[in-house]
Amino acid sequence: MKHHLSSLLFVLCVLYIAGQSECYKILAIVPTPSYSHQIPYRRLWLELHKRGHEVVLVTADPIPNIKSPNFTQIDISQSYGSIRSLDFVQMRFEGKRWLHIVEEEMLPIVEVFAETVLNSTELRKLYAPESNATFDVYLTEFLFAPATYAFAHRFNVPIIGLSSLGILAINEHALGGLVLPSHEYTWEMEDNTGTNLPFLKRLSNFVNMWRSLHYVYHEIFPQQQKLAEKYFGPLPPMLDVLKNVSMLFINQADVMAPARPKLANVITFTSSHIEKVPKPLPKDLQAFLDGATNGFIYFSLGSNARSASLPLEIRRMFCDVFVKLRYRVVWKFEDDFPGKPDNVYIGKWLPQQTILAHPNIKLFIYQGGLQSSEETVHYGVPVLGFAILADQDYQVARMEALGIGKYLEITTLKKDELENTITELITDRKYKERIHYIRNVVQDTPHDPVENLAWWTEYVIRTKGAPHLRSSLAFQPWYQRCDMDIVVFLTITIFLIASTTFYLIAKIVVYIHKKIKSTEKQKIS
Repeated sequence: MKHHLSSLLFVLCVLYIAGQSECYKILAIVPTPSYSHQIPYRRLWLELHKRGHEVVLVTADPIPNIKSPNFTQIDISQSYGSIRSLDFVQMRFEGKRWLHIVEEEMLPIVEVFAETVLNSTELRKLYAPESNATFDVYLTEFLFAPATYAFAHRFNVPIIGLSSLGILAINEHALGGLVLPSHEYTWEMEDNTGTNLPFLKRLSNFVNMWRSLHYVYHEIFPQQQKLAEKYFGPLPPMLDVLKNVSMLFINQADVMAPARPKLANVITFTSSHIEKVPKPLPKDLQAFLDGATNGFIYFSLGSNARSASLPLEIRRMFCDVFVKLRYRVVWKFEDDFPGKPDNVYIGKWLPQQTILAHPNIKLFIYQGGLQSSEETVHYGVPVLGFAILADQDYQVARMEALGIGKYLEITTLKKDELENTITELITDRKYKERIHYIRNVVQDTPHDPVENLAWWTEYVIRTKGAPHLRSSLAFQPWYQRCDMDIVVFLTITIFLIASTTFYLIAKIVVYIHKKIKSTEKQKIS
């Protein structure tokens, strides 16, 4: 009897829980073939699946060991070949600015990313006109591939935008936010931002930013519109789909970004990819780090920039400095490295989080990637940053502003500058103390960030797209948004009034002057 009663109670509990929750169908697409673009959202997909939702994930880095009928992964890793053809280190040494790299190098490749998604055999079956597939929400990366936004229209679902490197200016502007070309947060301007900049630098930033936005609106969107319609047929403008986004999930810790106005439908989060239990180290690397009695330095330029692409003289400079240090060095280097110093360990791939978690680590030399910044804060390791591309100038400058690292320019680096900076960062306790403080601020949150994202995802579905959170400014002409027409009208009006007043005063002065002269002549005569 007791057994039957327990079973009945269990069934009732299950039925109650099932009645309190709904299972949704979720489509997620992250088209950029870059590990750093994929991993910030991995825990979110797993959390949504854990909550009982059916997930279809389109990714260039499938999550291993997923065996569930309610979790489908579509592999688009073949697009990795196109991004690996770019040498970002060489572009840095050639002095190319990010906005020009986007226009000259990235956009043709981004078109490949988008077409890889649209032309996927498995996806084409899903979105074919005769397909019965349905979804409740669509999550996708918001970068330079608006053709992929067409899935929101095809399945008639709300769209949630994702970004693993802060919000792009084009998305900020399209959604009714403030575009501030010289603000520290505007990472597309690289190292040209800051407070109290000279007029000419701010003018240059203004011109470059708005020229770039014009290019995106009038070149990229039409190009991507044609690409989307090639596969879907006639569509509404992708810009309109973008403007109707329900929410944006931005990977950016508030303390690690300069404060500024934020759209109501923007949710920020951080460090979702940090491993609770770091992966084990290879035995030889474990022995190398354990034997670093004076400590060790970890050096990596991330997944999109290669240390092996550094000019020979720069590599030799690093070696000359490393050999003089009393610390060991672990260097992520993608090729063979003949002549490396004995105190340097080379690895083509390294378990970065495990290395940062090692008690003997003293310093992290890196390229300023956002996920690397989050990891180094989490493990309390000061940084020396050499920005290479995209948002990395902004990230490294922010780490320096927070007092947890230093920023050096790799293209103009000098040997004594490198050695002195490394020594300062390791020996001055203020950097270690400061990064521990920043870590505590980052971790001081009222909720788990991934569970929070999952809740907002369900909220968007429950509220049919959360339209109340969208800014109405997104649908106003640019000149009305900032009252530019009023500013121009008032400027012209004031100019006309002032010029008319000055004209009348001048006429009166001339008249009085002539009158006085005339009176003086009459007296003389």
